[in-house]
Amino acid sequence: MLSIVMSQLHPDSPVDLRDDSVQALVVDSHPLTRIGLAVLLHRQAWVGQVLLANDRDEAVNLIDRQRPDVAVVDVSEAGPFVSSYLAPLRSARPAMPLVLAGCYGNVNRAQLQAAGGAAVLTPELSVEQVVRIVRGALVGEQAPVPISVAKQPSHELSEREREVLSLLCTGATNREIAAAMHVGTETVKKHAGALYRKLGVRNRTEAVQRATTLLAA
Repeated sequence: MLSIVMSQLHPDSPVDLRDDSVQALVVDSHPLTRIGLAVLLHRQAWVGQVLLANDRDEAVNLIDRQRPDVAVVDVSEAGPFVSSYLAPLRSARPAMPLVLAGCYGNVNRAQLQAAGGAAVLTPELSVEQVVRIVRGALVGEQAPVPISVAKQPSHELSEREREVLSLLCTGATNREIAAAMHVGTETVKKHAGALYRKLGVRNRTEAVQRATTLLAA
């Protein structure tokens, strides 16, 4: 299913992906993160479809039926048994690269790397880094980025503010956030302004940088 085109003019340039050529799978039990990643990936020209799975069993069923090209799998709740958790996914489609996400709680980078994932995602990464890492996993490119696991001070955010912050981390626009939350864009701006003040930041970029552990609190 995955279609790859090499540059004819510059053989050493990065591998390109045809538009709508990739079918991605997002496996995450947290609805906001799952939907947010789906929105982010679907906005890429080379992604034609994004499949969503709430848990591993649902993911295996989707893999058997749809044969996706890449999977982004949250392994935060797998504890020290990441390899065992991933085994059914690997068995269902051995050649499919797995991008491992540790979005909640402390992230043991060495453990995730030992589990054999094609790449690792953590919440402090920028939207551009997330896209580059998933794309790199597809074409076999390495996209090393620094990963910090240090905890940040806690802040008292309301449930709505936490929802807005989670969606901000995906790069969604105010209109997209409003649609996902079933509210108006002015309401989104109000919640965003409130969480900026509580986090002591000036804009969404700084808010995302501070979000690493807030969403897991």
